[in-house]
Amino acid sequence: MTLPLQAPVEADEPAIIAILVVYLIGVTAVGIWASRETDSTEDFLVTGKRFGIWAIAFAAFASIMSGFGFIGGPGLFYNGGYGFLWIAIVAPLAFPVSWYVLGKKMRLLSEVRDVLTIPDAAYARYESDAVRLLVALSVLLGVISYLGVQFLAIAFILQSVFGVSQVVALLIGLAVIGIYTVGGGMIAGIFTDLIQGAIMVVGSVVVFIIATRELGGFTQMSQDIALAEPTFAGAFGATPVFLGLTWYFLFIVGNSGQPHMAHKLYMIRDTKLLKWGAPIAGLSYFAASLMMLGLGIGMRALVETGQFEALANPDQAAPVFLVEFTPVVIAGIVLAAAVGAVMSTSDAFINIGAANLARDIPESLGYEYDSDAAELRAHRIATAFIIVASVLLVYYVEILVGLLGVVGWGLFAAALVPLLGVGLNWKGATTEGALAAAVVALVGNLGLATAVQFYGFGLSTGANIQALTLIAATVVLIVVSLLTDSNAREGIADDIRSVIEA
Repeated sequence: MTLPLQAPVEADEPAIIAILVVYLIGVTAVGIWASRETDSTEDFLVTGKRFGIWAIAFAAFASIMSGFGFIGGPGLFYNGGYGFLWIAIVAPLAFPVSWYVLGKKMRLLSEVRDVLTIPDAAYARYESDAVRLLVALSVLLGVISYLGVQFLAIAFILQSVFGVSQVVALLIGLAVIGIYTVGGGMIAGIFTDLIQGAIMVVGSVVVFIIATRELGGFTQMSQDIALAEPTFAGAFGATPVFLGLTWYFLFIVGNSGQPHMAHKLYMIRDTKLLKWGAPIAGLSYFAASLMMLGLGIGMRALVETGQFEALANPDQAAPVFLVEFTPVVIAGIVLAAAVGAVMSTSDAFINIGAANLARDIPESLGYEYDSDAAELRAHRIATAFIIVASVLLVYYVEILVGLLGVVGWGLFAAALVPLLGVGLNWKGATTEGALAAAVVALVGNLGLATAVQFYGFGLSTGANIQALTLIAATVVLIVVSLLTDSNAREGIADDIRSVIEA
């Protein structure tokens, strides 16, 4: 059995290989060190709330960028032209929205209640084990889906650099991810994110400049594409108009429902620093998104003008361009940054998913651990299940990295934006409304994802079905809440009321 990938051009430059090897060794060392700093479940999940705004902002940006951005983004630009701008340009704007909606709320919530996970926050707001269970299941499914994106991306990168088989490339990546995730938890992730985020920003800007200069400027690239494929050069590219618009909605609103971003808001040392987080994270993502645009459009221009043969798989756009058209040191550093982006998100997702399995689902069903040490051990064991489940998804579901990322993003958004984005800002949200919205999000996303993957279902307008599920879940929360009254307005606990009114 093989991964649903086709091998990109292999890099035979010792400098690129050496940079990647040094990076992987360094990340492994961080994981070993962080494991010694992790003494409790709180350390493992929220780093003991010890970090400043630069570390948290870069961690939020790096985890959102991920393999979805570094590998999937160029692939979608290559495959459909400028339509992907409706995601790439929107994502930086989404950070101010999500930090305004959730930033202060999540951090204050961690002060008034013992919350370490996203389902913890849902339980604190609605005082319902059923809500907590539904949120945990939705996040767990989204984690497995989105983690598959990271594994696809790291297989592409390491295969292109080391020239090994697809399976070996994946196993190398999993070994390193496993060491620093299982051992160090979020402490390892935040420390590496700070360094990786800086490399991503600088490297992306440099590569964008190189890509545009190599092909005679951005105007020339666009003209070359327009002559061969006129639809690619339009505002929506080859993407249906309604798909682009619903992508816009899903990514600007749905960022508030991404657990790998929201979870990091628990970790900031001082809430007064929050105001700087959104611009740091947003501008960093914008700088990094330049590389998506430059590599994807640049590779397409090379193919359309006959300077390079068509790629067997659009997801090859980034590694092929870096290996073939950029200086070896720059290529090595940026590929290391891409690996860093993948590992940043993988670390966050594995820990979030493990928390769902080891903490949120058992507690929602009434199970309690004998000690914190037992719970910490359960978290570390649960990571193995998350990794295995995501690897199986990589084997059995053949889909582009970027499109799989959209599916995972949508699963999170539909489940969490109504319950937390709305619920922590509106006293009228009720437990009954939260339950109904969580059911719509979970059943709707599962049903639609199955229909699309196995039965070819699609809307005639081309609209993104995850965006429509998000809208439906939000409407259901509001309507049902207006008709019910549990844990709403006067029934809200005083400490939770103080968070909502903050």
